[in-house]
Amino acid sequence: MKKKNLEVMLVILLIFISITGCTPKSAESENDIKTVERIINERASNVDIGAETEDDEQIPSQAKPEDIIQNWDNMTYGDTVLMRQAQADHVCIVVQPSVLRKYSFYYYIPEGEDQKQLLEFMEALPLEEKSYEGKWEGMKEKGWQISYQDMCFMVFEGGYLEYSYMDEETGELMEYFVEAPNLCGYIQNMLQEKLNYNVFNPADIENIVSAKLDVCSRNTNDTFYSQTITDEETLQLFEDWFGNAEYILGGADCGNQDACLELTLADGEVVRLSVATDSCSNFGINGIYYDYRPASNWDNREFFECFDAIPWEWD
Repeated sequence: MKKKNLEVMLVILLIFISITGCTPKSAESENDIKTVERIINERASNVDIGAETEDDEQIPSQAKPEDIIQNWDNMTYGDTVLMRQAQADHVCIVVQPSVLRKYSFYYYIPEGEDQKQLLEFMEALPLEEKSYEGKWEGMKEKGWQISYQDMCFMVFEGGYLEYSYMDEETGELMEYFVEAPNLCGYIQNMLQEKLNYNVFNPADIENIVSAKLDVCSRNTNDTFYSQTITDEETLQLFEDWFGNAEYILGGADCGNQDACLELTLADGEVVRLSVATDSCSNFGINGIYYDYRPASNWDNREFFECFDAIPWEWD
């Protein structure tokens, strides 16, 4: 199998830009190159715990960085350590959990019998070279990808995998597109069991009783803040925006790791959204992305300003 090179990545990125209208950034982008020393000094300057106000809104609080990000490379997620580096001899799962996190994505690397089973699945894949036909168009992603050896497979509903590369001799974009429902089903069940990495339909966002925003971004001077709001009029606005959001093919890389919106519904269910912190109006739910456009223009500032106790700094 040929390796995916820089040229094919640029082609794929251009496709996604045309679809999403949002400019992707690399995983080692502007937000990722902030120095540890600077962030520690800024976030540790105030560790007061937020208090409740008369209208039941939480005053934004600041916290030590170790309360938010436990490791500057890997990430502890529940009882599982997610890795920043893939292992070439292992089947690795690319995930984007909907929590405040340092990097855009991480690798979940199964071990033991799970890894053995995944290796058997991958080695049995009927990968045949053919001209690129875009068979994935119109399909919805699963929110995770498979990284194996030098390849990264996009995963779509229905158990389909897609892998593309640029043929260095002909310059033609080539594609592997195969149906692998057993492999995809095995991984989905494993992610739900091990990571609680579930699929959620935004159309089910209704009857919101509270909304908590955790954010640590350029717009907060790289300082962590958290505010909870219960105002019914604002929550109804959120329900209209997020419940009617439209799926984005190809995801987004808009600083979504820097803000997590936690919506508590009347039935007790909690939904977490990774909200874009640049000007794009999109959010992710465990790696699946949607466009909510809260205003007629492309700027999402209208959403963030609903959390009016957080000291925003806009460009």
